[in-house]
Amino acid sequence: MENITTWFFRVTNIRLIIGMCVVYLIFPLFLLPNIINTGSVGPLDLLLWYNQDTLYQMLTSYGETIRARYIIGLFTVDFAYPIFYGTLLTMILTLIIKNFSISFLKKIIFMPYVVVLFDLIENSMLIFLLSTYPTRHSVIANMAGFVTATKWSGFAIITMILIYLVVYGIRSRQSKTTNNAP
Repeated sequence: MENITTWFFRVTNIRLIIGMCVVYLIFPLFLLPNIINTGSVGPLDLLLWYNQDTLYQMLTSYGETIRARYIIGLFTVDFAYPIFYGTLLTMILTLIIKNFSISFLKKIIFMPYVVVLFDLIENSMLIFLLSTYPTRHSVIANMAGFVTATKWSGFAIITMILIYLVVYGIRSRQSKTTNNAP
């Protein structure tokens, strides 16, 4: 793990992050809407939470064609997407810690991969539920909603960590500048 941490701190720079942000935009602007096009109902994994009733109402509304396309999207684009955004968020955390010289637990940079794990679990559950529809799997359907809520909670935590680190870094720089002033 230490080698991976060192690698992230060595290779991460602002140009790489800007390039990754440009590539990132391809996912939500082009790939995801075209491949996981669930019509007016919307995809399950963008809900903050759902229960089995909501899930099965949405699966019914999709129809057979959209359910089949959704499965393909989850297996392809929505498999690569979490890995990509997890790496991007890891690099953003790394850059903040590196540029502000924050003495913070460096392994915190891997927190986005916890969210990636939940996103991939969510995708696996949705693939199962979509492919076995109309058979109802109540426990798995409710678990999928819980995993989705956990994923979004993880994003909220990462956002708070990012804000905290930026504010902490700016304040640390300001106090160093104030203390070094003649």
